[in-house]
Amino acid sequence: MASTDFWDLVWGAIALNPEAFETMEGLPNANKIALHVLLLAGFSQAIGQSIVLFLNRVKPVRFALSLVLSAVLFVFSYGFWIASTWFVSQVLFREAVDYTVVYHTVGLATAPQILSFLIAMPYFGVPIQMVLSLWALLAFVRGFALATGLGVWSAFWCGLLGWLMLQILQRTIGRPIAALGSWLSNTTAGTRLVTDLRGLETLLESGLQGSTKDSQGGQ
Repeated sequence: MASTDFWDLVWGAIALNPEAFETMEGLPNANKIALHVLLLAGFSQAIGQSIVLFLNRVKPVRFALSLVLSAVLFVFSYGFWIASTWFVSQVLFREAVDYTVVYHTVGLATAPQILSFLIAMPYFGVPIQMVLSLWALLAFVRGFALATGLGVWSAFWCGLLGWLMLQILQRTIGRPIAALGSWLSNTTAGTRLVTDLRGLETLLESGLQGSTKDSQGGQ
């Protein structure tokens, strides 16, 4: 598939055009396209959250590797959402939905989150993240309803309940996996990353104080 065709699909999903999802299902390399969209969305989100790496003073090479790792972990987390959404569609609606259809739909529906680098904007970061998440959910609902023949509300509940099931799993049996993800992030960054707001504020204050002392010492 030509790159222009790939971006046509991406922009179609961003525009909530159901034809993009219909076209996706007819492509022989749909698995690869879905993976590429997920990786781009994950990498963009990692860039938007890279202030954490700056404040933790992660070295350039490790900084780049951390961004790549974040994108991979993003894809991995979405794999669990795909599985839980497929499970809900089987149990709740008794629909014989092909797993690959769920994968393709979720993958392409994350296209709005390719804009996640915008969450780095001061004051507007959290609202933008919320809007992009809802945007992706709407894209999923439209695409999933078309791909499976389910009604819009049925597709909505599949996505929402699949997400809720994922949250429960993450807080129970998924804790060891989350711990592994944190360990990988710290190992790649070469330091124990401080990610909580209060800790980041402390790092910022200490960095500013250090810069002030250096400037005074040089006078």
